[in-house]
Amino acid sequence: MTAIENVVVTTPFGQLAGKRIDGVSSFRRVPYAAAPTGARRFALPGEPISWTGARPATAPGTIPPQLPSRLDDVMGAYPAAQDEDCLHLDIWTTRSRDDKAPVLVFIHGGGFMTGGGSLPCYDGHLIAQRSGLVVVTITYRLGALGFLPIEGLAAANLGLHDQIAALRWIRQAIGAFGGDPERITVAGQSAGAYSIASLQAIPVGRELFNQAILMSAPTGIKLRTPEQCKPIVEGLLELLGLEPDRAAALRDVPVDRLIEAQGKLLRRPPATPGDITPPFMPAYDGVLIPRDPLASALDGGAGWCSTVVGVTREEYAAFHAGNPTLAGMTEERLLAAIAGMYGDRAVAAVAAARTRRVPTTPQALLGDLFSDETFIQPNMDFAEAQCRHGAATGARTFVYRFDWQSPNAALGACHCLDLPFLFGNLAVWQEAAPMLHGANRAELEDLCRLFQGALLRFAAQGDPNGPDTPSWPSHDRDLAVLHVDRRIYAAGLIG
Repeated sequence: MTAIENVVVTTPFGQLAGKRIDGVSSFRRVPYAAAPTGARRFALPGEPISWTGARPATAPGTIPPQLPSRLDDVMGAYPAAQDEDCLHLDIWTTRSRDDKAPVLVFIHGGGFMTGGGSLPCYDGHLIAQRSGLVVVTITYRLGALGFLPIEGLAAANLGLHDQIAALRWIRQAIGAFGGDPERITVAGQSAGAYSIASLQAIPVGRELFNQAILMSAPTGIKLRTPEQCKPIVEGLLELLGLEPDRAAALRDVPVDRLIEAQGKLLRRPPATPGDITPPFMPAYDGVLIPRDPLASALDGGAGWCSTVVGVTREEYAAFHAGNPTLAGMTEERLLAAIAGMYGDRAVAAVAAARTRRVPTTPQALLGDLFSDETFIQPNMDFAEAQCRHGAATGARTFVYRFDWQSPNAALGACHCLDLPFLFGNLAVWQEAAPMLHGANRAELEDLCRLFQGALLRFAAQGDPNGPDTPSWPSHDRDLAVLHVDRRIYAAGLIG
């Protein structure tokens, strides 16, 4: 029978009453800023809040208000209550105060519109138990509430401001949980990875973390200026029956109506078939994102930070599989869809993609080309820049491509497929995630042991190599990439 104990820690902001199971203490729904509700709906997160007495920290945390994810048919859906009061952390530790253990902080993905650090699939119990790392997950504002600049009402990048507030709280308080504030690795997937890349490129990042793990960062997306976001604001107001000059009324719109209007915006067909650029995402603001994060990295802005950079082999399969708008795609539609990316090189790009893919259907080629342009090539450029600029700072870069593929052939090695193998909660993931349905559990466990072990070793010591992990050369050795599949091996740069 599993023993459950009560446990209390004293942080700089007050006491937290959590629970300990099998040697792992957990603290749920720990606030790092005031609730962004009521008059504070579009406010910056501000300073941490304090409390008196022992604050209960055992109930599951909420996730931000949201619609079902467009990737539920791939990654699965996980039960969690929704609430605008969502600026909180979940923490797992096997450590005692002042142990100064390394810390792993996870920032979830979801296209800046869905997800939450408190989802059951992101439970950090097993990571803490297996590695001795102190594990933290962050929940932050999403969608129009977190990533839509609204003149006179909402600053750009509120969700990114939330993440910074959370990381500052962690720096100040993680010692209470046995963590070392000078040994923080941030890991993020998709939107979370893009957020981290943005923070790496500005001075504040150096104050918040020491290392980074970027899993499928969409570093090839093109951000908007606040001016370019105005049509999205106008579309949202129109769907809510509000005049263009009534943006301030968004502070009082019931949240379910706001989320419903977001859904209607999302259902509008993209101008380019297959395009997945979300309407709500980071924007240039001259402060947190003064320029494109990839451009900053290429110039050395992130070279201070040791980094793992990872992609999956068929990122876009997660978005394109079963998409009715792409069914029966013709060569002509394919060329039209990529014209904006390739211009007069479109025909040559398709011809080159055809030499690397079977079957060579237009839909499969579209997925490869979009994967290359949004995820794979920009991440390889990011990694190469890290090697160049990290040589002067001592920062190291390790790169992987996740090639193990889903039993569902249409998904291949799709976006999100590497996530279960970081967290290790395979029973939870395999039950919920269609991308793992039918997979052999023993194979999943073995792959998790190797992949998770390497990433956690990087978080602990800045190097993923060890006696029980794959041999993983740093990227500066012939631009080495670790290919993660049924056979794990390192090879030269992805072509």
